[in-house]
Amino acid sequence: MSLAAPARVTVPVAASAALGPLLARPAEGAILGAGESGAWARLGDTVVVLLPPGVPRAPHGVVVPPTLLVGLEPGTACRVDAGRFEVAGWRLEVRASWDPRPRLPRVDATVLREWAREVSSRFVPAADQGMGAALGAHDVGGVLAAASRLIGRGPGLTPLGDDLLAGTMGAAVLLGEAAGDRWLLSLAADLAEPLDSLARERTTALSTTLLRHARRGEVDDASAALLQALCGRGDAAAALAALLEVGHSSGTGLAGGILAAAACAGGAE
Repeated sequence: MSLAAPARVTVPVAASAALGPLLARPAEGAILGAGESGAWARLGDTVVVLLPPGVPRAPHGVVVPPTLLVGLEPGTACRVDAGRFEVAGWRLEVRASWDPRPRLPRVDATVLREWAREVSSRFVPAADQGMGAALGAHDVGGVLAAASRLIGRGPGLTPLGDDLLAGTMGAAVLLGEAAGDRWLLSLAADLAEPLDSLARERTTALSTTLLRHARRGEVDDASAALLQALCGRGDAAAALAALLEVGHSSGTGLAGGILAAAACAGGAE
């Protein structure tokens, strides 16, 4: 089905700064799925999400007019080039961007752990397949083993296990920097290649894309708010509640991963 928009309607949009390299070079793809809450397009081995204003922005996201999403169907061709995304007669020109890698304030690791434990008592986390225990023991091999059990596991547009792993890796990078925890920082770097290989074999292109962003500390707005709050900038209870509203199960997975990483900060010192 074609949109009711005339050919080549050009509108200015904002996109995640992490998409800059992808949008700058020619590539063709297709819409994977679409609805009022957004649309997903595959370009090579990467997935870009088109989001209406007002929803939490994603590290692989472009904020688009809501009317673009009306009637957009899977299989619709799309292309990118020179900072433009073209689909169904629309030309989206990226005129603004946001940084999906939040800048967290410095935080003492002991304080971070205490905040994480307090916040963790306010929700029931998803089964983590031993991830929390491996993080607490500072066991890199155990973390990888837990990741292999999590990837592709559970319900949701992105499987719950993938979301939990993405939350863990994003928090390892960002909280590792904020708390000066070298172990958390090295964890994300050491597991980058094996996790990417596991994801490509076992889960969706969408989850694989989000895991790549997470390993660079690039996260969605709701996750960023919780990370900020754990470092003393914001209301942690409110941030957790907002994150838990994201997706069918994504918020629960992301929150569980973030809190698990935060709970082990500084423990190897």
